Amino acid sequence: MSSPNSGDDQKPSEEQAEKTANSEDLSKEDVANEDLEPDDTLRGEENEPFTPEISEEVETDWQKMAQERYDQLVRLQADFDNFRRRVDREREELRGYVTGAILGEFLPVYDNLERALKYMPDTGEAKAWRMGVEMTLKGFNEVLNKFGVTPIPSVGTAFDPRVHEAVQRVDSDHPEGIIVEELLKGFQWKDRVLRASMVKVSTGQDAQDVQESGTDSPS
Repeated sequence: MSSPNSGDDQKPSEEQAEKTANSEDLSKEDVANEDLEPDDTLRGEENEPFTPEISEEVETDWQKMAQERYDQLVRLQADFDNFRRRVDREREELRGYVTGAILGEFLPVYDNLERALKYMPDTGEAKAWRMGVEMTLKGFNEVLNKFGVTPIPSVGTAFDPRVHEAVQRVDSDHPEGIIVEELLKGFQWKDRVLRASMVKVSTGQDAQDVQESGTDSPS
């Protein structure tokens, strides 16, 4: 049989449990509010944002590292510029070599046209043929000049071993070292010799003087 006061005994227990729950909720709310409040230790005077201090040693290390990276970049850029200039120079040299080799292959054709004119008569039926060869040779010269190919001066100029090839030394009334005859025309492309001129060079002594000196010599 239940006691009549059992209902009254349960009410204080329920009220006590409710107070305990409310106190726990207040404690949780206080903790949450504490988490949301800014930490005064992270702020300077007058509520300024916190700025971390960097030691001079660390700052010096950073500057040194940045300078090293900059020096490496400068050296790398210089190496690349040198490489690019070297490649451009080699490309120009190769282009000049190929162009000179191709132009040099046309020179024998020029020689044949000149020989044909030298031995072709200028009279009769051959005159028309000669005019045709002359026109062909003229057009050939125009093409060579268009590409910068020019004949090397020879007869009447001083012998130059860079552009002339002496085939024979002859006595003449010209000063010594002067070219008196051209056997094969030479050509140059810009500053490059495609083919040296084959020439005869004067010794500076007249043939007649040589004969006279030979007859006057004692027997």
